[in-house]
Amino acid sequence: MKYIVTFVWALMLTQMINFILNSLAGGGPYSFMSGILLAVLITLTVFILDFMMKDPNETAE
Repeated sequence: MKYIVTFVWALMLTQMINFILNSLAGGGPYSFMSGILLAVLITLTVFILDFMMKDPNETAE
């Protein structure tokens, strides 16, 4: 569940950043996919870091 919430927040924030930076650059065509790809990358990074930081005794159970 925490990874779904992470993805939703990452998606909203990357879309907002994508829109603002696109507007500042002159307002060319808006790319929705770049925000989605960045949100997936952020979610995968959080998943990998969470897995790496767990105690080995916790993962064995």
